[in-house]
Parts: sequence; C-alpha cells; structure tokens
Amino acid sequence: MDKGGAIFALLTVFAVMLGSWFFAGVHVSMTAEKIEYRVLYKLGENIEVREYGEMTTASTSSNDIDDAFFILSSYISGKNAEKKKIDMIYPVITFEDENVVNMSFILPETYSVNDTPVSVNPAISIQSVPERKVVAIKFSGSAKGEILETKRSALILQLDENNITTKGDFFLISYNPPWVPPALMRNEIAIEVA
Repeated sequence: MDKGGAIFALLTVFAVMLGSWFFAGVHVSMTAEKIEYRVLYKLGENIEVREYGEMTTASTSSNDIDDAFFILSSYISGKNAEKKKIDMIYPVITFEDENVVNMSFILPETYSVNDTPVSVNPAISIQSVPERKVVAIKFSGSAKGEILETKRSALILQLDENNITTKGDFFLISYNPPWVPPALMRNEIAIEVA
C-alpha cells in the first residue's frame, strides 16, 4: 500500500470511530431515563423554577470528576453487596468544594435509603434528598471554566432581579455521560430556592 492509501485508510478508520462515538452519544441521550420535575414558572430564556420530588442518591467525593463518575458507575454496574445492577438515571449532579468534586447519581424511584444495595466501597453514601424547589439555567456543550461562570452569572442576575432567596451552593446538572460528544451535551447550573 502506498503512503496515500495508508493515509486514506487511517482517515476512514478515524471517520468511522468518530461517527460511532456521535451516534452512540445520540442513542444514550435519547434513550436514558431522566428524573421527572414540574416547571413552576420561567424567569427568562432557558431559566426555569422547578419542583423536584423526593429522590434517593448514591454520592461520592473525589479530587477528579472522572474518578467520581467511575466510582458511582461501578456501584450501579453491580459492584455492591448484592451484585445488583441498577438502572442509570439522568441527570448526574455535581458540585465542587475547594477542589473536591462531589457527585451524585439519582437512583430509580423504586429505591429508598433502606432498600438500596449496600455499597462495598466506603466512599459511596446513600442519601435521601427531600422534595425541593430549584432554579436552573439550561445550556448545551461542555460544562467547563468560562462557560460555567457565564451561565452562573446570568442565573445570579435573574435571581437578583426577581428577589429570589437561595439555599446552599450552585451545582451542575449533567444529562449525558462524559463520553458524549460536547455538541450533544445538555447541562444546567442550578441552585435550591426558598
């Protein structure tokens, strides 16, 4: 095979891999179960005040977002005392506190704190999150650095203009696994409101 043929073959393989990645991302994004919420009202473009029902979460903390995701995905993939697989529910909830990533997976409605498979990893805790109101700003693409700050600032502006009292810290709501192409990612910055 000549040099031109080898380059064409490599580009073809790369294009097939990229296409597979893209279509796998589309499939996961469209078929994954998502947590239900009720929109109470809208504050502006892509900003909603919502009501979430009580939910059960599996949570962990790590210095690295990929490590936190791996720990939790191992738990729902059967690395628990019952070796039971648990369906993945989106979104994934994340917030950073002094360079520590705190991540939570929402568990299916059929689980409560008392009947969730026990984790074999002490870094995982199972928690009940009570019903709450949240305000969220939606955006697509990667959820990093300057984009997060821009969206957080837009949300803060709307909260201030509408005299809305918040509780706790801002958190990231991610509706796709980390390997989904950035163009297909759906993310939100949110905070609990009184």
